[in-house]
Amino acid sequence: MKFVAIDWGTSSFRAWLIEHDQIVAELESDKGVKHFSQGDHAAYLQEALLDWQGEYKFVIAIGMIGSSIGLYETKFSSLPIDLDGVFKSLIKVPGVDTNIFIVPGVQKPGDVMRGEESQSLAANVKDGVVVLPGTHSKWVKIANGEIIDFKTYLTGELFEIIRNHSTLSKATDSSKQLTDSADFYKGLDADSENLTHDLFTIRANWLQGKSEESSREYLSGLLIGSEIKSARTWSGASEITLIASDSLSSIYSKALGHFGVKSKFQNKAALIGYFSAIAKRVEAQQ
Repeated sequence: MKFVAIDWGTSSFRAWLIEHDQIVAELESDKGVKHFSQGDHAAYLQEALLDWQGEYKFVIAIGMIGSSIGLYETKFSSLPIDLDGVFKSLIKVPGVDTNIFIVPGVQKPGDVMRGEESQSLAANVKDGVVVLPGTHSKWVKIANGEIIDFKTYLTGELFEIIRNHSTLSKATDSSKQLTDSADFYKGLDADSENLTHDLFTIRANWLQGKSEESSREYLSGLLIGSEIKSARTWSGASEITLIASDSLSSIYSKALGHFGVKSKFQNKAALIGYFSAIAKRVEAQQ
C-alpha cells in the first residue's frame, strides 16, 4: 500500500510518498496555505503531487489544510483524543478526484490547534507533556496515550510583530542567529509581571547604547521566559518532549534547562509512523 502524507501549514508545505512505513519520495516548499486565494489550494496540490499520480491510493493530511484559509474547512475534534479518535474524526474532502482525508485538529474553550495534536501523538508519549515551540507555541498534556489538555502561547508571533511592526523594530534589527547569551538569560530571569515595562526598556537601553543584537536576544528571553514560567506552573512538568526545528530546539532546550525542566527530542521518523498507523486503519475500512 502506498499513500501520501501531507503536513500543510500556514507557511510551509511538506509531502511524503510512503510505502511499508518507509518514505519513498518527499517534497517540501514554502507554499503554505496562506499563499493561496480560496479555491486555489486544490490546483496547487494536484500540481505538487503530479509526479506521484497513479502511485498512491489516498492522501492523509494534517495542519492548516483543514482551516478556513486551507483546502477544506473541518470542524475541530474535542478532548480527550488518541490515535483511534483521530482516525474516527477523519474528514474526507468532497468534490476532488483524489481521496483526501484531513485530520480536523482539536479544540477546547478558548484554545485550538491544527497539526500539533498529530505531532504530539506521534511522539508516542504515554504520560507527559509535549512542547511545540513556534509562531503559536503549544504545551500538550498526554495521559494514557490521550491528549487531555493543551495551552497555546503567542510567543513566536509576538516576537515577529514586535520586531517588525513596533517602536522596538530598529532596536532589535539583527539578522544573526539567536544564541544563549547573557542578554537572553537576563530576559529569561525578568519578572513576567513587569513584561510590558521590560519591553519598553529595550528601546530605552538601545537609545542609551545597547546593540541591536543584544536587544533582540533580551526580547527573545523575555518572551520565551514568560511562556515557560507560565506553562511550567500550568503543566507541573519537570521533563518534556520537544518537537521543533534544530534552531528552536537548541534555544528552547537551554531555556527549559535554565528553569529546571529537562527536555528530550522526538525522533523525526515518528511522524511517518503516525501517518502509517492511520493509513492502515483507512486501508482496512476501504
